[in-house]
Amino acid sequence: MPAQTILRMVGIPEEDIEAIKKWCYDRLKVSFGCQTPEEQMFAVDRMTQLFGYLENFVEERAKEPRDDYTSGLLRIAAEEDSDLKVEEIVSMIYSLSFAGHETTTNLIANGLRQILSRPGLWKLLREDPSLLENTVEEMLRFDSSVIAWRRMTKKTVEIAGVEVPEGARIFLLLGSANHDESVFEGPEKFDIHRENANKHIAFSHGIHFCLGAPLARLETRIALELLTRRLPDLRLAPADQRFEFAANAQFRGPTKLWADWSPTRAKAEAIR
Repeated sequence: MPAQTILRMVGIPEEDIEAIKKWCYDRLKVSFGCQTPEEQMFAVDRMTQLFGYLENFVEERAKEPRDDYTSGLLRIAAEEDSDLKVEEIVSMIYSLSFAGHETTTNLIANGLRQILSRPGLWKLLREDPSLLENTVEEMLRFDSSVIAWRRMTKKTVEIAGVEVPEGARIFLLLGSANHDESVFEGPEKFDIHRENANKHIAFSHGIHFCLGAPLARLETRIALELLTRRLPDLRLAPADQRFEFAANAQFRGPTKLWADWSPTRAKAEAIR
């Protein structure tokens, strides 16, 4: 769903969305993972295919604009006093083709894993949809899809008694910060009633705050609304299934999540 949402907004044809989703997985592995040289070469070749596809896509939209985000950017670039270049638009669409859906997909999967592994919680959310908004915030805090990110200090700063010099390359552990016991009481407990759940930094902070945060929150809440309503007996299958995660240092989400539900009950709820 997140891939279809952002890529349709960009203007990517429906029949190409699945291919882009697969290309993005290779980008995840080569940009943020730890691969052998052979694996890196294969993934880089796939990334090149993705970039080439998007270059052609932007070129086609420049010739035949439509009602989509890419065409809107191209109209801005065509204005007489615009500093926006076509090459920059390609780069922006390339970024959106990954960041616009991969993290939200993982957020939904992480959240479902946490909810469905706790008896009675799915039923509670189904009976009281008003809890969903804060549940999304607790999902972001407890099991964020972006657990770390890179930054460089602009000036010397002291953190917890340690001086970090200007220009230092640092690796921020967002996942750890979201479990800070000085901010969150009982941080290792998944609590959808947590009053300050939204104090997490899953979307970063300040000028680096995630541009897509409102969309990610909206998509996740809608996904939970639909699933709790239409699949009232949704459950992990098996309940103790073993989850695997892509080998990388910054993004976290299960590669697969298996679930069962009753088709009869699902059909009845969909009709209702």
